[in-house]
Amino acid sequence: MKMCGRCAVNKPVTEFRTDPRYRDGHVSWCKQCHRERNSEWARQNRERLTAKSAAWRASNLEKARETNRSFKRQNCARLRDEYSIWAKANRGKRNAASAKYKASKLRATPPWANLSKIAAIYERASAIQAATGQRMHVDHIVPLQHELVCGLHCETNLQILPGSLNEAKRNNWSPEDAQRQGNLFAGEAA
Repeated sequence: MKMCGRCAVNKPVTEFRTDPRYRDGHVSWCKQCHRERNSEWARQNRERLTAKSAAWRASNLEKARETNRSFKRQNCARLRDEYSIWAKANRGKRNAASAKYKASKLRATPPWANLSKIAAIYERASAIQAATGQRMHVDHIVPLQHELVCGLHCETNLQILPGSLNEAKRNNWSPEDAQRQGNLFAGEAA
């Protein structure tokens, strides 16, 4: 048994972190007191921690992405449950986002778009999903909503992707993507 130097409660030695610099090999504060102190410090220094975290993430972008992917893989069910709870509690926000996306899709459908070809692409994605058991998405190559471009909802701007690839792609787009796609389309015409 050892008494905590902060809360003055006698606790088992296992409740104290080990540190060879201390005479008995354990720190003077119990683990619970350390947690409380660290939480309090983090609350008081939120801006500093946010800036430090952002700087680390910027200089270690690939490592940060891999850590994030790994966390999502390991906690997939928990994250799905948390999102489901959030969506139910924030039905208004969820409906607003869905309505905004649907409206942008309607505005992005040009009069010359071939709606039967668009429907066929969605049906093909469903058939592939049924055959393989893998989630398939119909993706807009050039995003409908982006700060640099506004893609069209037409058959030439749609592609079928596995759900994981489409979700990893997110809403990212760059002029280099357009250059590559331009080269692809030029190759199709030749």
